[in-house]
Amino acid sequence: MTTKAGAPTLPPQAWAHRQGKIDMRPLEPGDWSAGALAARAQITEAFNRFATAHDEARVDVVVSCFTEDTVFEVAQGSAEPFTRFTGRAELFDRLTRIIAEQSDQRRHVMGNILVERLDLAEGTAAALAFSVVTVAADGLTLGASVIYTAELRREDDGCWRFGYFFIGMDSYSGERPKAGEK
Repeated sequence: MTTKAGAPTLPPQAWAHRQGKIDMRPLEPGDWSAGALAARAQITEAFNRFATAHDEARVDVVVSCFTEDTVFEVAQGSAEPFTRFTGRAELFDRLTRIIAEQSDQRRHVMGNILVERLDLAEGTAAALAFSVVTVAADGLTLGASVIYTAELRREDDGCWRFGYFFIGMDSYSGERPKAGEK
């Protein structure tokens, strides 16, 4: 996509798909058994709990949504991450510092959660979601539009947690937190 002046737009249209970050499957019959419905609800819960806990500066709750060996990446308008955290301990440390830099009130509006792959026997899933993030600080602005892609595992306690989590911001209003950079 280009602007009227002929310059490409940033980010480019459908960047997540075209750069291989997401691979949506066509709609097809799926497993809608009680177990599969429960797993889909728990995966949705993981996305929503992550977002609400982030907004409430509850890093402990955010980190509870991730596996011990999680990989957490963040990018802007590209599939290439500008930062990567590995493991719960690093995730806790970095998110604590990022949230400390933000004095405003964020609100994630999560939606379009799609479970693209679900294997109940293996306890694995792949999912994606979209979010709009508002920022309230002496007024209200749009902070970011975001796509999330995730690989999840059902752990021994029965919870579905993110083993891989990618945050792809289409754009970000304001300055990114320094603690979030590589």
